Amino acid sequence: MSAFARLPGTLRRLSLSPYIRLSPSVKCALENKQPVVALESTIISHGMPYPQNVETAQQVEKIVEANGSTPATIALIDGKIHVGLCESELDHLGKAGKAAVKTSRRDMAMVLSQRLLGATTVSGTMIAAHMAGIPIFATGGIGGVHRGAESTMDISADLTELGRTPVAVVCAGAKSILDLPKTLEYLETQGVPVITFGKEKEFPAFFSARSGLMAPWNLETPEKVAALVRTSLDIGLGSGMVVAVPIPEQHADSSSVFENAISVAVSEAETKGIKGKESTPFLLKRIVELTGGASLAANIALVKNNAMVASQIAKSLSSMNKSASRPFTTGHLQRRGHSTQRRVVSRAKFSGTHSEHPLLVVGGAAIDVTAQIDSAADGAKHSLATSYPGTVHTSVGGVGQNVARAAHFLGADTVLVAAIGHDPYGSSIKTALDDIGMDTRFLQYPGECARTAVYNALHAHNGDLIAAVADMDINGMVSAQQVQEVFVKLAPRVVGIDGNLSVLAISTTLMAAGQTGSCVLFEPTSVPKCISVLNALSFIKRSEAIVDVSRLVHIITPNQIELRRMAEVALELGLVETMPLAETVEEMAHSHYSIEASIIRDALTLFPLFPVQIIKLGEKGAAIVSPSPKTPTLPLVRSIRPLKPSLVINSNGAGDSMVGAILASLLDRKVRVTADGYVDISPQEFDTIVSRAQKASILSLESSLAISEKLEPGLLQED
Repeated sequence: MSAFARLPGTLRRLSLSPYIRLSPSVKCALENKQPVVALESTIISHGMPYPQNVETAQQVEKIVEANGSTPATIALIDGKIHVGLCESELDHLGKAGKAAVKTSRRDMAMVLSQRLLGATTVSGTMIAAHMAGIPIFATGGIGGVHRGAESTMDISADLTELGRTPVAVVCAGAKSILDLPKTLEYLETQGVPVITFGKEKEFPAFFSARSGLMAPWNLETPEKVAALVRTSLDIGLGSGMVVAVPIPEQHADSSSVFENAISVAVSEAETKGIKGKESTPFLLKRIVELTGGASLAANIALVKNNAMVASQIAKSLSSMNKSASRPFTTGHLQRRGHSTQRRVVSRAKFSGTHSEHPLLVVGGAAIDVTAQIDSAADGAKHSLATSYPGTVHTSVGGVGQNVARAAHFLGADTVLVAAIGHDPYGSSIKTALDDIGMDTRFLQYPGECARTAVYNALHAHNGDLIAAVADMDINGMVSAQQVQEVFVKLAPRVVGIDGNLSVLAISTTLMAAGQTGSCVLFEPTSVPKCISVLNALSFIKRSEAIVDVSRLVHIITPNQIELRRMAEVALELGLVETMPLAETVEEMAHSHYSIEASIIRDALTLFPLFPVQIIKLGEKGAAIVSPSPKTPTLPLVRSIRPLKPSLVINSNGAGDSMVGAILASLLDRKVRVTADGYVDISPQEFDTIVSRAQKASILSLESSLAISEKLEPGLLQED
């Protein structure tokens, strides 16, 4: 039985980081696309004394439930981000009080790595909520620009988090101990929408419904706010928003008393030199003392009111997502049997819709600069210390992009996730993908200084590679968090990943794919990068997200050298226990004389981890290892005879074309992964898939392009 088959069905379908721990109620709600509201925990640890803090937290959770949503109080416990706390965890946090670490973005990795108890701030809660796929968060008030920030530079991390994390924060505005005009200016600079909720456009000042400052926008109903949240998520702005809810009227009457208390408390903090993250707890505590507890009662009331509004917004958002079609629900690029028609379709503008379960490719995109030496200058040996006459061709490449392009040409509904730079090469990649009708909305831009990947290759006249330089650092910058979002939106049936990705991006992809029941194929890319998937599996195992990582990857497509390296590292990391018996290897090699014994040995070593192995052997064709239909734990080994190209123009992209064709065939067959983690396709079907996929490789070898434009859907249906 596979690792994920042993987990509850709800967990299997969620797309989460290994650091996330969901409570049973939150798991169930997210699995069933029911509304969830995130709640912070600093208000419990630092906001009020025990047991009032725990009682208030429980009351707030009940209000969220009463208004149709599931509460998810967030805290960091024992090296994990707990989304949804049980009663004992709430009580533990309440008793710990200020011994818990106030955890913002800055502190999160430290608190997790040292297994400390962390209470999340607005910033920390936003990060965790986004990681868990929760877009609505209720709190008391956000942090902001502190008074005197022009000299102290004391500005809350909440504001920058709002500028880069797509979570709607329902609050009573910014805390009134802050400089509210500067806070609103800073939010504007960060590109954060500020919306007042209700009839008034005036921005609330926490204890007061009045600040004298106007918000840019005002919305009166939960439905309208939900529509705003959904649109912001759909178009991928990547920023959060502030939904400012005025304090209930019965508590707003004491605002003048509160303001006087705030002035005194701020003055005392300055005198005592209290700054930074300690200032807010001190000020709120002192204001409680100065108001005889009235400010605490008002604080609790506004938190409860915000929780009610947030729950209503989350419920409306959930209903909207269920009743209306997602951005990607219907429509499949029609298949065409003739190349002239296919070219018209492939160059049509992307329609904006995907089939229910498309193919997702996560990997590298690059610009390929291919130089080929003229025949007159071609010789047996080439010196790299001189120049040669020849031709230079520039094209869009990268393993992930090549694979996705091939699958797209072959008729598969394909989505590519890859990182590109804000530079001319990045623009060229996006334009090239737009031109063939691919969806480019999930291309990622890691930062202003990140360079688009470039692969610069020198080939002999016969197409053989002489040397190459690969500037591929950006491929390791693919955001795991954004990959997670794609799984939530698309629920892909088939997933292809390449070895260019970071360990975190691969591990997140594998966890997400396992939870959605997707079939996963790993393309090793190169000898140095082929072990990236093994490091990712080791990371998942070490993080205790799952103990048995076998069959998280269902298919691998290495060449012989990559296979050898993967077998060595799998043994070193303890992902497989032993090598196969020599007698077993010799017996199989004798039965399959066309496959070297070393290939069989390495394939059998990896078989418990990767049940299907399609080993590319170049001119010798391919070898396939897959489970026996009756006894899946037993491997079947066979060879696929090679196809011969009429003319080899270049070898760059032949393997990628083959992998793209395999993925397209898997999607076309609506492949299913069994509860035990095996791909539900017979050995005969796999043989047919690989045999036909070789045709894509041949067209690539015969083309000056890495991915031949002659690829078309009919190629995979022909005998």
